[in-house]
Amino acid sequence: MSEFNNEIWFVGAEMSPLVKAGGLGDVMGSLPKFLLRAGINVRVVIPYYKNIIPKNLLDIRETYPAGRVNFGEIPFEFGIKTGFAMGDIPIVLIEQNHFFNREEVYGTHGGVCAYKDNLWRYAMLAHGTAYAMKILGMPLVVHTHDWSGGFVPAVIRQTFGDKKVSVNVSGSAEGILSGKLSRSVSAKGLRPAIAFTIHNLGYQGVYGLDDFYDIGLDFKYNSSDAYEHFGTINSLKGGIKLSDIVTTVSPTYAQEITDSRFGFGLDGELKNLRNTGRLRGILNGIDLDYWNPKTDKLINYNLNIKNDGYGIKDYAEWKKFKLNNKKALFSEISLPLKKDKDGKILPLIGVVSRLTEEKGINEFLDALFNWNDFPFQAVILGSGKDYIEGKANYLAEVFKDKVFAQTGKYDEALSHKIYAASDIFVMPSKFEPCGLSQMIAMRYGCVIAAGDTGGLHDTVSDITNPDAKNPSGILIQYTDPNGIAWALNSLYNIYASGEESSKSAGKEKEKNGNRKWSDIVINSANKHFGWEDSAKVYEDLYYDIIK
Repeated sequence: MSEFNNEIWFVGAEMSPLVKAGGLGDVMGSLPKFLLRAGINVRVVIPYYKNIIPKNLLDIRETYPAGRVNFGEIPFEFGIKTGFAMGDIPIVLIEQNHFFNREEVYGTHGGVCAYKDNLWRYAMLAHGTAYAMKILGMPLVVHTHDWSGGFVPAVIRQTFGDKKVSVNVSGSAEGILSGKLSRSVSAKGLRPAIAFTIHNLGYQGVYGLDDFYDIGLDFKYNSSDAYEHFGTINSLKGGIKLSDIVTTVSPTYAQEITDSRFGFGLDGELKNLRNTGRLRGILNGIDLDYWNPKTDKLINYNLNIKNDGYGIKDYAEWKKFKLNNKKALFSEISLPLKKDKDGKILPLIGVVSRLTEEKGINEFLDALFNWNDFPFQAVILGSGKDYIEGKANYLAEVFKDKVFAQTGKYDEALSHKIYAASDIFVMPSKFEPCGLSQMIAMRYGCVIAAGDTGGLHDTVSDITNPDAKNPSGILIQYTDPNGIAWALNSLYNIYASGEESSKSAGKEKEKNGNRKWSDIVINSANKHFGWEDSAKVYEDLYYDIIK
């Protein structure tokens, strides 16, 4: 008889640094690590892609019998491998070469041009996950992510039944989830509890209804109570309907998606979840060990401050850090270091982003095109829509001494160098579920210009708000070219007016909106966005759904 393990299984399409296409990969690689540090037993399940970096895998075991699933009348065999990612995170790899032996995760151009068989690829991930549970034992909780993990709840229910495990013991979340629960809890007739995280509601995995019968699911899941949505299959909709708890990656985004402006047709379902207490917003974090300006091996000059952690208030060292990294980056990309008429070095704008409509980069580029003598230099890294990539490259061609653009592919080392060198980091998103780039940029002493939405609202303290404590940037209410230009001009005026730090750096200023550049840099660098706090919230959430 099968038994439950004291484990949380994370299921998703990517996991950094093994394989990454976006923010989901960062979460899948970071949150499990911090849960393990807290003593929680975690295992991660992802597809075994061709481009997984082998050096990050250890002790891979391959001696498990093959699984099999029928997609329509076509049988597909698949394998499972187990091992450890980055040395200590237990991992399950679902191996199926027809679906996963490819260079990209979701498709070309950073997934903008999606593979046409993604429906079957991520149905395979769901069936592989359920099969792995039969082989390795049942976790207490399955935490699945985004539309690519949307079929996991249905396959679990189809395989193990609809009745959720309930652990009738007293004790803390740490006690139950760290191995102190007796392993005699039978899995017969019970399924794991299911948590589902929406990273971006704009991507839902919508396919034709006829394809439903070719992904190995029972007919009953082709209904409005599961995956059917206005005559289509909607993977994300079914995932949230069939899960026990649904989370988003920031508190503000959890509120926004219940409104028709941000709900992408699912706001009604999400309102119901909110009203029944099944929708929660938990802010993502970043890995402070990896994103550390004092130890980062991918940048040219490290921050020379001995202070451990936060509370770093030496602006002179931050200024030196920025200048040295700016000179090194400009030398690498052949961009001259420009100064204004008074001999002051122009501030550098950094962009590390997917180049898609919702990111607002198209409007940012228009703002610079319309601003013929903009007092900045800019370095742009990203991939996405062809026309936005083309516009970024054309801007760099027109303003050769001010703008550099690298498009078409992500470059991890260059992204680190951009964070380290930039004075201003731009994220003019029209919606942003959480955003990690602004957290990383602040860690590296950047002042932020961002859309006032989602996780950006939750993480950037606005200099235009006289009541804001420790402001770290500016929130843009209207992310059109004029609104973006206004925000950048406001930041430039502060930068140009003087950098001297006042004795009250880090403290609340007089309520007149006046800020010093040095204070904003220090405030930004001292914002704390580590995973520790978020991991504790997730611990409590897991405990809530199994008790």
